Amino acid sequence: ASTISRKRVTAQKLQSPEEVLQVFTERFKVKFGEWLYRGAFGNDPYQYATLLAPVHAQQEQKLITEEVLPDEHSYIENAAAEPDTPGGTSSGETSTWPLRYSLTGLNEETVLAKMADISTWVRDWHQYEKSLPEGVTMHWVTRRWSRLGEQTLPLAVTVENAEALAQWTGFSKRWKRACVRRDEFIEQFEITRYSSLWIRHSEVLADWAEEDIERLQTLLGWFFRNPSSGLYLRQLPVPKIDTKWIETRKAIVRDFTLAINGRSINGATQDFHEVCGLRKPASKLRLRILCPKLRASLGGLCDIEAPAAEISRMPLSIRAAFIVENLETGLALPDFEGMVAFMRLGHAISELAHIPWLCPDHLEHSTQQGCFPRLLYWGDLDTHGFAILSRARGIFSRLRSVLMDETTFLQGQALWVTELTPFRAEELKHLTPTEQDLYIGLRNGKWGANLRLEQERLPWPKCLQALQEAVSSPST
Repeated sequence: ASTISRKRVTAQKLQSPEEVLQVFTERFKVKFGEWLYRGAFGNDPYQYATLLAPVHAQQEQKLITEEVLPDEHSYIENAAAEPDTPGGTSSGETSTWPLRYSLTGLNEETVLAKMADISTWVRDWHQYEKSLPEGVTMHWVTRRWSRLGEQTLPLAVTVENAEALAQWTGFSKRWKRACVRRDEFIEQFEITRYSSLWIRHSEVLADWAEEDIERLQTLLGWFFRNPSSGLYLRQLPVPKIDTKWIETRKAIVRDFTLAINGRSINGATQDFHEVCGLRKPASKLRLRILCPKLRASLGGLCDIEAPAAEISRMPLSIRAAFIVENLETGLALPDFEGMVAFMRLGHAISELAHIPWLCPDHLEHSTQQGCFPRLLYWGDLDTHGFAILSRARGIFSRLRSVLMDETTFLQGQALWVTELTPFRAEELKHLTPTEQDLYIGLRNGKWGANLRLEQERLPWPKCLQALQEAVSSPST
């Protein structure tokens, strides 16, 4: 699994020392993190598997065995399986090191045809061999031919280990620094020895300033001793650590914190605050009070952004509410009697379930039948817009969509743009049949791949008319 190879190059191209060095340099850049990871646990790359939960072991092992093939002009292979390399065997045993680059498969006819070029090439390799660092070896082969007699030609270059490759490719200081720091982290947190942390964040070990490494180690030590502090980020009593330093390194701090607690970082989507045991700032909702009488009852407030818990305590009795995804749309809405408008919620729309004066389904038993405010949702005509609509209707079964129909979509063809990361669920269970059909059509590319129609692209007068009609139409 550790062999790095591809089908042997058939073209008789003479590889210069500089070209071979470039191939190894690119290989070192690609494999830097993996070799750093392998170096953490010596000659047995699978010993960690007994120390972690099986699912973690499977995830981490995949990172060891997957190899990235070199580009089509290179041929790097595992030297242990090569019989014509000194010390090599043909037993099929493999290990990461040494690495071998095969230079040529020249025959007598080729040498005769390109005598001048090949003579220069051989001299170049003789000269270059003198500059190779310890651990990088040039191998030669002697051929006996009928017309040219005995000729000694370059055969291969082998590299014994990562240290030798780092020295040859100019990454020695960076590699040594990364190894030292990796070992320091492992000494402080032994369980990180078996984490793929060293692959994902090798640049932290290789490139961070020493004071930042010290800050990270100190911060991790505090998190390890205080796994559920419940503090705000600003309250952390950690020397030389400020909010701005952490804010710019959240993903790294999260992954290191997962690792020191023996948790896999692969595919980690865990919330930073949850992983670090910190108190998360309350998510905020933004709404506009569209009714003059309601504004007067709130001291004239119109545009409000506050945590959902605080908005839930507002003394409001509304007739209807708009939920619009675009902020500019919400700001442009005129006055509507007895109405409010929530803006730019996205997938955080589930926060509306905590607002009793909107009468979510789970609170219906405490509200008199017939007093529910009308709820109108207007989102983008794309897969995510329908995903949000479905989530909202799971909270408010009476929710109606506006301007989210096939007619609106097709009439706006000139305004279509590309949805970069479509929502891929097979079905959204809270959509109406016509909404579901449109969602499936968008997801499956019925009118073209990954299309969307953003609400802010639609002509405002037409949109406003549709909203006014939706408000005044009889409830269904």
